[in-house]
Amino acid sequence: MLPKVKSSRNAATRTIDLIVFDLDGTVIDSAQDLVEAARHSLRQVGSGDRSFSFIRSCIGGGARNLLLRCLDDDKKDRSDAALAYFRNYYEENCTQHTVLYPGVADVLRFYAGKKRLALATFKIRPATSRILQSLGIADCFDVLVTADDVRQPKPDPECIQTILRLTGLSAEDALLVGDTPTDILTGKNAGVATCAVTYGIGTRKQLSDARPAFIIDDIRELKEIAPI
Repeated sequence: MLPKVKSSRNAATRTIDLIVFDLDGTVIDSAQDLVEAARHSLRQVGSGDRSFSFIRSCIGGGARNLLLRCLDDDKKDRSDAALAYFRNYYEENCTQHTVLYPGVADVLRFYAGKKRLALATFKIRPATSRILQSLGIADCFDVLVTADDVRQPKPDPECIQTILRLTGLSAEDALLVGDTPTDILTGKNAGVATCAVTYGIGTRKQLSDARPAFIIDDIRELKEIAPI
């Protein structure tokens, strides 16, 4: 088990009243559905296919950024069309292969009603809501902030700032849990404590280099970081 990394004494000892979760790579393993939606979009605009591992490595920052990383150079001017194809396909097929990571349901139920729980994702709201409903965890979250609610993707702190405003809590009360260096930078930009999980998209070295307050291998370790 990777030891918990403490970047500061304050991060290790502060009381956490709000836990903000990233979605893809932290709460859900959605890689296959995202890859299939991206491949569908690439085909529709005449761009070449990409490998599963390549497309998976491009996940993060919303569908537009995913597609821009995958489109052929001479097809990048068709990103708007590709995005429209992606959204239509993904909204209809976003629950085909997507599952919760081990321990996530247990952790969410452990905290539900005892701490404020929020979700910060640049996935569109219809797909987000459909996924949460299909996995039986929609009722665990007090606040959802999606691509439809903010203008700027991570690492801009707008999503976290929106959650803080909606909950009436301060940055000192919050912990962001994510699986990529971008998530960690988002939390730092918003002034909240950060916890990286190692089972998602980001590699252990990338996450360590991002210097989160905590690093965990299993989401259930979160109970030790933010006890009730």
